[in-house]
Amino acid sequence: MKKRNKIISIVMLSLLVIGVVSAVLAPYFGSKLTTLDVSLPILVTGNAPETISGGYGCEQVTGTTPITIENFADQKTDIEITSECREGEEICEDGAVETSYMGTLELAQKVVVFGSEPWTLLSDGETATVEYTVVGDSFTAEVTTGAIDGYVLIYYKDNSDRFDEPAEAILVEGNSFPYLPYKADKNSAEDGTYDYCTIEGYDTCHGAKLWYIPSEAMTGSVIDWARAGEFLFETELIQYSKEGEITMYPLSSLVINPVFDLDCMLEGTVVINTTIDNVENV
Repeated sequence: MKKRNKIISIVMLSLLVIGVVSAVLAPYFGSKLTTLDVSLPILVTGNAPETISGGYGCEQVTGTTPITIENFADQKTDIEITSECREGEEICEDGAVETSYMGTLELAQKVVVFGSEPWTLLSDGETATVEYTVVGDSFTAEVTTGAIDGYVLIYYKDNSDRFDEPAEAILVEGNSFPYLPYKADKNSAEDGTYDYCTIEGYDTCHGAKLWYIPSEAMTGSVIDWARAGEFLFETELIQYSKEGEITMYPLSSLVINPVFDLDCMLEGTVVINTTIDNVENV
């Protein structure tokens, strides 16, 4: 009987050992593979190489194909627009070629109803097209079509109470601007009082307003709101930066054209490369 019990004990111990050896730890309960198909939020078109022939020193030469920058994302992206010499680098460093980037803005008369927003476009009203500096050493703006005698371009900087508290109107001609919009402008991203994606349904949520108004409707930096029906207002907000930093708001687009100011003594071939990058990469 003792011998039989000993045999049974040995068999049970062997089964226990086998059971312990065959147990394992599973690495996880389950898994799933996810493939991400990601696109860049910013699309740049019109960036094929181009050659401009026949230019002379002392001239201002404009690119033949505008560059279109589009933000397809539902979030804003800060970009930087820069230029660099690929050939003739020393010439550019000496200031023989100064590059700036110009945009266009449509101005139009609106149906002025104080206390009601947004103001809609006047169907048969006057319109004008403005070419302005997006990136460059100095800001300029000029009416290229629809010019009206006696009218002037102004930068209109909003206050918190836009109509009851007179805001500041600044003549574009004869004034220099470090950047646009000013940070104290209630339309700026830094202040953020007014969001024009909400107020007017613009694609540009923040920025500066350029208006075209009768010169007689402006006294100092104050405009005569009684003549607002004669004003040509912005149809979108603009930005200007010496450093090239521009905010692309969700689903917005910007069309720019490079302009090259050539030194009078410049001769030969210069290759300029325009780069549109994410500010975080710079």
